Amino acid sequence: MIKQRSNAVSWSATDFAADSGAAADQPVVQVEERWRCPPPCAAGSVAGDRIAIARWARESGEGLEVSSRRDDRFCIVGISLRPATVRFQHGGNVIWDGPLMPGSIQITAPGESVSASYSTSCRVMHLFIEPDLLSRRYEEAEGALRAPLGAIANPRIFRDVAVERFATALEEVNPLADTSGRLFADSICDAIVARLLTRAAERTPRAARQAAPLPGWRLRRALDFIEANLAQPIGLADVAASTGLTRMHFAAQFRSTTGYSPHAYLLRRRIEHAQMLLRSSTFSVLDVALSCGFGSHAHFTTVFGRMVGESPNSWRIRMLQGK
Repeated sequence: MIKQRSNAVSWSATDFAADSGAAADQPVVQVEERWRCPPPCAAGSVAGDRIAIARWARESGEGLEVSSRRDDRFCIVGISLRPATVRFQHGGNVIWDGPLMPGSIQITAPGESVSASYSTSCRVMHLFIEPDLLSRRYEEAEGALRAPLGAIANPRIFRDVAVERFATALEEVNPLADTSGRLFADSICDAIVARLLTRAAERTPRAARQAAPLPGWRLRRALDFIEANLAQPIGLADVAASTGLTRMHFAAQFRSTTGYSPHAYLLRRRIEHAQMLLRSSTFSVLDVALSCGFGSHAHFTTVFGRMVGESPNSWRIRMLQGK
């Protein structure tokens, strides 16, 4: 039996924030040197804004033992890409012992230890998701009261055909390290997370997912806080704190009251503010982006295009010509 141990290695956020030039030299899906350990520059991921993707495979049918211990940075989604026979342990307990089909999924919460013994060849894809990013995706997709990690990080192994197809699509995008390839990969990762959150929501009784409306005074505090900080990098926790509620209680009640998730409302107000600046000032598009709380020209352009239907510059020209 061959043994391979993947101990948690401490990398800083800057390891994942390779500049776009360096990222262009890297494949979108990188190969893990050790099981469940993200490469230092995994997919050129930007810490806190992008899901890192990596693949681990062994072609030999010879027995192989692997382990991964305590990484507090990530929730790890493991997706089997080919049939394999494995004995899988989570926290020292055997949770699977036998054949796995493609599309079999195991989700590990931050700080948990797992190990596996493969008796056949195998190929697995891993998504490394920061808890804050998962919270944002959860809040956008569902807004229920359950904590996002508690919603999806059940260690049991299950199979999902849709996630299997998404993972296969990620393998196909691997050679495309340009901007379009990375945008496509980011979209697929978001789709996988949305699918997992949907499964979690379906397991929750509908009544448990309903939330009471946000009291008027708390809603006003939240809206005033957002308006005062459109140019700042605020998040769900900041807005919730302004109302005296926890993130998940606030998110559920805000959605129940306004019909928007807090993140969606914040983006909407930032884009509306950006439109005002584009029409009434001579600021460059980059200056407008920074003045509206976006960290980069590219992120601003992407969000603006999704919400308005055209690029900021095209929209500005059309508005000015229409005066």
